[in-house]
Amino acid sequence: MKSSLSRRKFVTRASMLTGLGLPWGKLNKSVANALSIADEPRASALPAGRIVDMHVHYRHHEPKFLDTFLKLSDKLNLTGCILTPFEHRKIVADAARQHPTKIIPFGALHLDAPDVTKQIEELHDIGYRGIGEISSMQRNCSDSVYFPVFELASKYKWILMFHTGIVGRDKFDDPSNVASGRMRPIYLEEIARQFPKLTILGAHLGNPEYEWAAEVTRWNPNVYFDLSGTTLAKMAGRLNDFRKMFWWTDQEWEAQPTDDPSPYSKIVFGTDTGTPNIEAVLERYLAMFEACDVPERTRKMILGGTLSKMLNLPD
Repeated sequence: MKSSLSRRKFVTRASMLTGLGLPWGKLNKSVANALSIADEPRASALPAGRIVDMHVHYRHHEPKFLDTFLKLSDKLNLTGCILTPFEHRKIVADAARQHPTKIIPFGALHLDAPDVTKQIEELHDIGYRGIGEISSMQRNCSDSVYFPVFELASKYKWILMFHTGIVGRDKFDDPSNVASGRMRPIYLEEIARQFPKLTILGAHLGNPEYEWAAEVTRWNPNVYFDLSGTTLAKMAGRLNDFRKMFWWTDQEWEAQPTDDPSPYSKIVFGTDTGTPNIEAVLERYLAMFEACDVPERTRKMILGGTLSKMLNLPD
């Protein structure tokens, strides 16, 4: 792969999704327009190997969305976990069968739907690998009412990706049974302990409860977080602060899930943005790697190695 990405300094504003839990990735334009990456530092060259993006919302309103993504996949050696509303399940399942190393189908389901377990069973039958981004629940995300979903996902060896942190709001005059407090990263610990064989990913590192998210992933080997949404954007001027969150370098770490001692090994790559801006988010990750001296081996695992193992993808 050419190293042009590492030399490029983006000077445009990214039309990025906010990553704040809007239904199926709706764009909050007021926040998106404020996300400038003009002043971000240059990042290092990409580690060799497959990149896996855990957080790609299927944008059904874009007729050529999958074609556009596949072109980027060829350019970056990129695999996308496509978070797909149930009504579009067959389109993405068919694309995944044609491109099994580029498209991984995930169901974007409402866990409060009365037939959610039946939906999960159908998705499993057509090749889906998990659920995400789980958000806007009517109860705390760890409430026992959702245990049948977690039990079924654990049985299927699925990955569940939860939105964590602040939940966006785009219809200010409409009442809604949604609250950010139900999606706090601390609740993932309850799920992780109740279902130790379930792989759990948290989006946005619990924005703004970053330290809670880091401690949860430290003590639960089945919990990982991505840095998608506004997390890397608002931290751009203080990327060294990630050292404070992932502080346990060279410390005893009983819950270490692999032989990589770096605390950053509990991060995975996720963008939560439109396809044209995936490279911009990738640049943000690389800048964080440089600021925090993330080891080369760990960088490779964050960008794709960890998820490739979870999903049984080739290198």
